[in-house]
Order: sequence, then structure tokens, then C-alpha cells
Amino acid sequence: MYQSENEKEKVIKQFLPRIKHYALRYHHSVQSILDLEDLISAGIKGLLEALDKYNPTLNVPIASYIEHRIRGAILDEIRSVDIFSKEFRKKVEDVKKTYKKLKEAGHDPTDEELAASLNITQEELQEIYQSITASDIISLDSFIPGKDGDKLSLLEIISDEKSLFDDIKLLELKEKLCSAIETLSETEKIIISLYYYEELNMKEIAKVLGLSLSRVSQIHGKILLKLKNFLQK
Repeated sequence: MYQSENEKEKVIKQFLPRIKHYALRYHHSVQSILDLEDLISAGIKGLLEALDKYNPTLNVPIASYIEHRIRGAILDEIRSVDIFSKEFRKKVEDVKKTYKKLKEAGHDPTDEELAASLNITQEELQEIYQSITASDIISLDSFIPGKDGDKLSLLEIISDEKSLFDDIKLLELKEKLCSAIETLSETEKIIISLYYYEELNMKEIAKVLGLSLSRVSQIHGKILLKLKNFLQK
């Protein structure tokens, strides 16, 4: 779409603040293994790919298309790194399976019930919750196939009224995922809203709610566990 280098440079300059925003947004989960500069570089790569691949016939605003390409490139960079050991991944998988089993018994298991079933302490369970986002069990930022082979985030599916898609299955997913979010507690809904819609980072959310950063991360991880269980159905 953009033929000259000058045009590309102008667009890069325009979107650089958004690239930095998303890089900072995800860096807290992977700062021990990825530098902030790595995520910024991935975002710039996503921007350049968006400029090359944008198709006006999709009737998608160019700014929206570029933003989800930037975010997708940064998330792909994070997923390309093996963050956790096999032992830790097994613990996460055990939590998922046990949560699902208890949920099928007819109610949302409490942390006490879940920890007891797993034969771990509640403190250990909270540590797993806190790491669930980084271990990529699920995220509303995760990308799924959309129209013409492009990829859309679950967040875009939920929040975009006009929609970047017209697939009936995705419309159904939007309705079901919104219903799942309605089952969350008020605090969980607030965190979803502040993180995914207002785009506050975890530190800012902690300040708004008067909670510790670790506690907000724990609650967020538990939210993702619930939504993962819901989507698996």
C-alpha cells in the first residue's frame, strides 16, 4: 500500500508510541527472559508486515489492522520463547484439569477446594495463578483465524461493534464469551475492563483497586483459567 520509504517512515513514526505501549504492556510477564527492546523490534516488524499485506477490500480500517498486527507480532515473539520448565507446565496443566473436573461437579471451586484437590498449598496455587498469563494458557489477546486467513484477537471479537469479521461462528463465539465474562465477580470484571478495554497495565490497575501488583496478577490468572475452561466447552 505504501510505496515510498518516506511514507513508510511517517507511518512508523505515527505508530511507534503504540508499539512501545504494547511492548510495555506485555513485558512485565516476560522481563526475566526478554528485553523490552526485543518486543519493540517485534512490534516494528509487525507494523512493516501490515503495511505490505494490508488489503483495502477487507473493509477494515488501516489503523485497526496495523494495531492488531503489531500486537500479534509481539505476542508471537513471546510465544517463541520457552518460558517455563516442563515441571511448571505440568503444574499448570494439573490446575486446569482439576478446575475443570470440580467445575463439572456443579460449581466454581474455591481456591481452598482447588488447592486441596491438587495437594498443594494455597500459596503455591496463587503463584500458579500469577504466572498463568505468561504461560499463555489463554488470553483475550490471543489470535484466532479470521476472514481471508487473517488473524483476529478475541478482544477485537468482543469489543468491535462493526466487527473486523463477518463469520457466523465468530459472532457466536463473541456472544458466548461475553456471557462467560458476565459470570465473573465484580472485581474480575473490573480487571477485564481496565486491562483489555482501558488498556491499563497491571501496576496501574493495582493502584486503581488498592491492591498489590501480585494480587492483581493472581486474579487475572484465575480469570484466564475460568475463560479457558469455558472456551474448551
